[in-house]
Amino acid sequence: MQFISKTAIHRSGQGPCRIYRIPGVIATPRNTVITYCEGRAGQSDWSGQMILSRRSEDGGVTWSEERCLAAGEGEPVNNPVMIAGRDGTVHFLWQKNYRRTFYQRSLDDGKTFSAPREITGIFSGYRTKYGIDWNVYALGPGHGIETSAGRLVQPVWVSFGEGNSHGPACVSSIYSEDGGESWQIGEIVPWDEGCPNMNETTAAELSDGRVLFNIRSDCPESVRATSVSPDGFSGFGPYRLEMALPDPVCFASLVSSRAEGRHALLFSNCAVKPERENFYSRQRRNLTVRLSFDDGDTWPLSRKLAERAGYSDMAASPDGKWFYCYYEDDCSDILHSEPRRLTLAKFNLEWLAD
Repeated sequence: MQFISKTAIHRSGQGPCRIYRIPGVIATPRNTVITYCEGRAGQSDWSGQMILSRRSEDGGVTWSEERCLAAGEGEPVNNPVMIAGRDGTVHFLWQKNYRRTFYQRSLDDGKTFSAPREITGIFSGYRTKYGIDWNVYALGPGHGIETSAGRLVQPVWVSFGEGNSHGPACVSSIYSEDGGESWQIGEIVPWDEGCPNMNETTAAELSDGRVLFNIRSDCPESVRATSVSPDGFSGFGPYRLEMALPDPVCFASLVSSRAEGRHALLFSNCAVKPERENFYSRQRRNLTVRLSFDDGDTWPLSRKLAERAGYSDMAASPDGKWFYCYYEDDCSDILHSEPRRLTLAKFNLEWLAD
């Protein structure tokens, strides 16, 4: 029997912040669902005041009160991401001012977290090793992954534009081989003028253990780009433009799971292919969820989840019975910088297949 429910997790203008944006969600091995986001004072990316989170221990039926996980204390906070470790550890990374990164972990299913530990120093490697004189960079957003080899992988983008500009940028990853104790930078995903300004990226492990990066960019075709790595941090193959995945230049999400006993990829984004000469055609609409059984080569199942939406992030229950999509809902203007709420949708395969 098909099932879907939708719950408003945060409403703009209610609570401590004017606007809530940049949603992220994970499901832990205990099927605790954890949402997190930026609480902002205004529409600007630089107006993040705090990182807020809620938890559900019953698969999204009931929810804890919102709580602040990190505050800017005079600096904007940005791009929170989490990784659900297979051993139950919840890894939490976040930023200040798009220039400093902090790592925390939880050993009690996201109830409490360790003190923040700054890991900004690793990003100097993009200058010394790759010659990228960055001004700002960012995590994800969304979530990172733990591979079957036990490696933590978090996509990042690095901007070498002027000042606070988010572009031009390129994509890489940071990774940990020791459960978050130490972090290193990965290689750069290949790019060229055919796919410029690669930035916000989501990742998932494929059926053979390789890692797929699904990338936002400014490519003229207005579609998603992908690149595959054997391990999530090195050997990235040439990018491929995914003509079946139109995109209005917006963050999208990818998660691997089990469905009908098979390895599956689920993908969510605003399925809009804009006319590049018409700015107003770049509206973020038609938030659509897709499912692939062949590592993203084809997407035989898809269904529209919301009409007026924006950023989204996806998670799957450990048993593969439930899927979660946490998204910016009912955006109020053409720039989509002020969604009226952040909504969590919970649905099953039967709903998606209908």
